[in-house]
Amino acid sequence: MKKADYGAPGKGGISRLPGRADKHMGQAQILCYGEIDLDIYVALNRLPTMALSAWCSEDFENIGGAAANSAMWLANWGLPTRLAGHDLGDDRPGDVVRELLAEQPLLDTRYIARHAGYRTPRCQCLVTPDGERSFITHWPEEVRMTAPSPQMFEGVKLLNLDMSGPTPLRLRAAELAAERDIPVMINDIYEPDHALLPLIDVLVISADIVRNKHPASNASDLAAALMSAGNCDVIVSNAAGDIEIFSRSGTRELVRPPAVKPVDTTGAGDVFKSGLAYGLLQGLPLGEAVKWGAAAGSLMCQFAGTTKTLAPLSDVRDLLETMT
Repeated sequence: MKKADYGAPGKGGISRLPGRADKHMGQAQILCYGEIDLDIYVALNRLPTMALSAWCSEDFENIGGAAANSAMWLANWGLPTRLAGHDLGDDRPGDVVRELLAEQPLLDTRYIARHAGYRTPRCQCLVTPDGERSFITHWPEEVRMTAPSPQMFEGVKLLNLDMSGPTPLRLRAAELAAERDIPVMINDIYEPDHALLPLIDVLVISADIVRNKHPASNASDLAAALMSAGNCDVIVSNAAGDIEIFSRSGTRELVRPPAVKPVDTTGAGDVFKSGLAYGLLQGLPLGEAVKWGAAAGSLMCQFAGTTKTLAPLSDVRDLLETMT
């Protein structure tokens, strides 16, 4: 059964990452399941073409992937968080990811497997001076994931899913959550007949993606259709524009994000979901939780690299206070 109260229950060799399993047993409030990789941030003066090369002014590695991005920010804010999904390789990139994850004492990583002879997922994020980004994903056909298990949901009050990968494992995770009456939040479902939709409580879609990949659809009309088909709340992000909220109760609301000068928009949607999840787990109404998401996502855009700089919760509150 779907609930409106998201802070309470509602709808080759293999190894595991060591540490913090006993400390976090039963403590995690949210499970972030999906993408985990090593991002290579590359700041360019422009995207290269056959005629013009590009100049790189900065590059570095940081944790990336939708699930990992959300989890890192949530744990940094003091929320006990569990992360699972993509496996890591027994290689240097895998070591880097392990070390960075270990910096967050409230992040439970016990369900992230490592494989000998397997390459850790990586992604190059090419960022231009306007803050926009393009991606080069490394060896996506090789990606391995640890299947969702009942143990992953111990103590969990909210499941945060992404759609950046195979649907069956995400569907299984949503089913396990539904069996335990745990609400489910996900992004980027655009088909009203999608198998996951009946299991979803909060869906976040992008007006930009609707315009680019579904040009025959209007984002607001599609959101209304998705809300009706899934009996879920639907939130439509629109870059720096107003965020539309379509509540299953029948109300519509607009939230204007704070105005910021973007440095890097990579992962802004993931950190939006972090703020949204944080607000929901504090028992806030959906509209107020969306404001937390808007403040968090806008704050992240002011830094290079989604997880290189993890701003404190106080900075999110400060930006939130500037919103009308």
